Amino acid sequence: MDSSGIGTILWGGAEAALAILLALALLRLASVLYGALAPADAEAVPLLHVLALAAGLACGVALLFAVPHAESFRISRIFAADGPWHLGLPGFLARHGLPDAATLQAAWAQLRGGGLGALPGGLALLLLAAGPLAALRWWRGMASLRALCAFLLLAASTALLLHYAIHLLAWMLALLNFWLFALLLFAFQRWRHAPARTGH
Repeated sequence: MDSSGIGTILWGGAEAALAILLALALLRLASVLYGALAPADAEAVPLLHVLALAAGLACGVALLFAVPHAESFRISRIFAADGPWHLGLPGFLARHGLPDAATLQAAWAQLRGGGLGALPGGLALLLLAAGPLAALRWWRGMASLRALCAFLLLAASTALLLHYAIHLLAWMLALLNFWLFALLLFAFQRWRHAPARTGH
């Protein structure tokens, strides 16, 4: 392989690593902000945290069902030489870093019209309503406002991170392409030829 090919691989690996680090940084930021916003005794009421995570996951799934580029997730499209995932990091972030207006509109249309995303979308709405009710019931005054903001922050960040992670996975599969199979083959060979462990 010539130096330009090796350089392309190294650059792609660096972009993939940066995209992963970005996701981890956003996850850490959301966790820190939730801890700062939530009332001091929020750990004593874990249901608020659970409701926010569940609402975010349901919302994220509804958004994934609504993406207008669903065909891009087919294996044949991911590994196609001229497929839609052959983007640099700036292009990936611009197109798939956040749900676009078309995705949001499609999610709302599915929720109203009973499309594929209607079930997770409806569940997300129920959980998004349950969270504020729980915050108002368990806390009073400023503490209830803090609990509500923490709930909404965690739900939104969970939905966005799920959307980002699924798109990141497809993008990285396209980026690694042949090298993904080489790595899988290497891992399989290591596992197959590993010495048997003896139990005690």
